[in-house]
Amino acid sequence: MTGRPTRQDAQRNRARLLDAASQVFHEAGGDASLDLIAERAGVANATLYRHFPTRRLLVSAVYAQTIDALCAESRTRAEKGDADALFAWFGAVVEHMLASRGLRDIFIAAYALAPDESTAEVDEWHERISAAAEPLFIRAQQQGLVDPALSWPEVLALVTAVAGAAGEDRGAAQRMLAVITAGLRPPLRPVPAVGRS
Repeated sequence: MTGRPTRQDAQRNRARLLDAASQVFHEAGGDASLDLIAERAGVANATLYRHFPTRRLLVSAVYAQTIDALCAESRTRAEKGDADALFAWFGAVVEHMLASRGLRDIFIAAYALAPDESTAEVDEWHERISAAAEPLFIRAQQQGLVDPALSWPEVLALVTAVAGAAGEDRGAAQRMLAVITAGLRPPLRPVPAVGRS
């Protein structure tokens, strides 16, 4: 007699479904077959629908993994205390955004959103990102690496805009990010002119 799935079984199945969904959505886009996702994960269709009753919930859960990864990345860099932690994290943000560009479009379509429209869920993701990464920004300002006149929201908006402006061109994204990070530095104080004798 087969017992009911344990909590560990359920967690493993959910993780497999999310991994499979991420792969399939990237390969086939937002109209990817949910049956294919279940097959790729090695679970029954009923298991998929038990965890994610709708396509929208599945897309949201997959996209949330990107947010989790970015938050974990910022915490790791904060713990290491590297001098360039903030700028390295900005590079990770742009890379994640480029890698998940198609998934973001799927998310917007699933929620029938305009590109700049938000949801309570998206707002919560932004709050999590700020809570995890703003300490890197504050520390960089305290270390004299970032102009103290700048605010966290405007700097993060600039960095995330890079991925949108670069399209799929990673080289362009890196060049634009280099320009932005250089512009974050405190302005150089003018050297006093030496009077002529």
